[in-house]
Amino acid sequence: MSLDGLRAWIGVVERKLTMRTRVFLVLVAIAVGGAGAAIYLAIEAKNDAVSKSDLQQVRDELAGTAGAPSEAGSTSTLEAEISALQEEVAALRAEGAGAAGKGAGGEKDSSEESTGGVTPGSASGGATAPKTQKELEELVEKAKGEAKAK
Repeated sequence: MSLDGLRAWIGVVERKLTMRTRVFLVLVAIAVGGAGAAIYLAIEAKNDAVSKSDLQQVRDELAGTAGAPSEAGSTSTLEAEISALQEEVAALRAEGAGAAGKGAGGEKDSSEESTGGVTPGSASGGATAPKTQKELEELVEKAKGEAKAK
């Protein structure tokens, strides 16, 4: 073999080795990028993962038990309204008993007699006041039934 042939052969081997090195470096860069992306996705998946408490909360919402605290709040509000209405009824009863105690002297005017001593549009929200004890009791029972229904 001649020296020129050996030089040519070494040049071909060197070019092949250079090409293989470049391909290897590109593959290493792709592998490092893929590993970095995998690590990032794993961290994000851990941060976005559903915890057991989140899953239980969703199950409760689907089962309808998660609404219980909000319903309890509205129930307590309704119970407070019922007690306020009961106090108002008691005040009206006392006022009615006081008016009945005045006798037939005619001290009340006709508008007080027709509305039960309550002016329309006052504490009852614009509705007329019930005229009899029975109507008052029916309204209280109705309010209690609505509170229990909710």
